[in-house]
Amino acid sequence: MTNLTPLEITNEDKNELKNLIKIATNQIPRYFNVINSEKENWKITNINECVFGMVFEKYIHDSGQYLSNKKIDEGQSATIEDSMEAYDAGLEIFSDFVEDIKRQIKEN
Repeated sequence: MTNLTPLEITNEDKNELKNLIKIATNQIPRYFNVINSEKENWKITNINECVFGMVFEKYIHDSGQYLSNKKIDEGQSATIEDSMEAYDAGLEIFSDFVEDIKRQIKEN
């Protein structure tokens, strides 16, 4: 049996997660284009919140993949508690950028 260590979020990981936020926010114009497509007749009452949700979903997906791959690559423990700690760390980093993301959405 392998002795697994808990997932540690390093400064390098934090920088990678910040890069994933940049990738998600760079998609904002594309998200507006999708929502405003002439082929669709969606009834969205708050387009800015909808786009924010799209950015959040993209980041959560990509950060989850990154952290899962890190666990596998480094043979780190994969308990639910460790997964939740990693998820919380990712959310904490995202939370630091909420106002900037909302500003970028308004600018588009």
